[in-house]
Amino acid sequence: MTKDKIHIDEVDWLISVYKTSNDEKLKSESFEKLLSFGLDENQINERIKNLKSEKDELKAFEKAWEKQKERNQFEKYSSFEKLKIFLFGPYELFRNFDSGLTDLKKENYKIKFRQRLILLISGTIFWILFVIAVFQYSEYKRMQEIEKVDITNWENNRTTKN
Repeated sequence: MTKDKIHIDEVDWLISVYKTSNDEKLKSESFEKLLSFGLDENQINERIKNLKSEKDELKAFEKAWEKQKERNQFEKYSSFEKLKIFLFGPYELFRNFDSGLTDLKKENYKIKFRQRLILLISGTIFWILFVIAVFQYSEYKRMQEIEKVDITNWENNRTTKN
């Protein structure tokens, strides 16, 4: 069994995928998932007989999708993902003009949406301040180099000629 609650419509959808799929990899993945839910082959075959038509399969898929959307609502980013979004998110945002927020909103990731928005804004501010600080530091170092230069010979040559 898994950590998440198993919903009967999800099982029905997996069974319909197992029954109707032409892709062997997808078929085996759905079968393994059904076995991980605690069903054996007899139970799977019995449930296949119970699924009457494509309407039932579509209905099971839609219910499973709704359940997934409900679960998505409370999903969060891991610390590594947060760091990655903070550091590289602004680059991706300005390179591709895609923040990823529309997909999160569409798939009902409420917490991830807020986290990504905050991380993108704070990451962008961080990089702007970082670039400004590097520029200011390089200007400061340049000014120190200029002040260190001994120009007494130049000044003496200039004042003696006048």
